[in-house]
Amino acid sequence: MPLYDFACAECGTTFEKKISYQGSLNDVSCPQGHHAVRRVYRPPQVVFKGSGWYATDHRKPESASADR
Repeated sequence: MPLYDFACAECGTTFEKKISYQGSLNDVSCPQGHHAVRRVYRPPQVVFKGSGWYATDHRKPESASADR
C-alpha cells in the first residue's frame, strides 16, 4: 500500500497514512480528529543522473582516446 503525507489546515500537524489503491484520499482526518487536511507532495527519493544505463554509454578508457 502506498504511503501518503498529509498536513492539517487547522492544527498544522503533518502525518503519514497508508491508503490502499481502492481507498479514497478524501476520507482522511488528522490524528486530532480534524477533517481539513491536504495532501503534501514530496520530491521522489530516487534521482537518476547521467546520460544512460547501457555499457556503450560509458566513457571510453583513457588509452583508447589517447590513440586518436
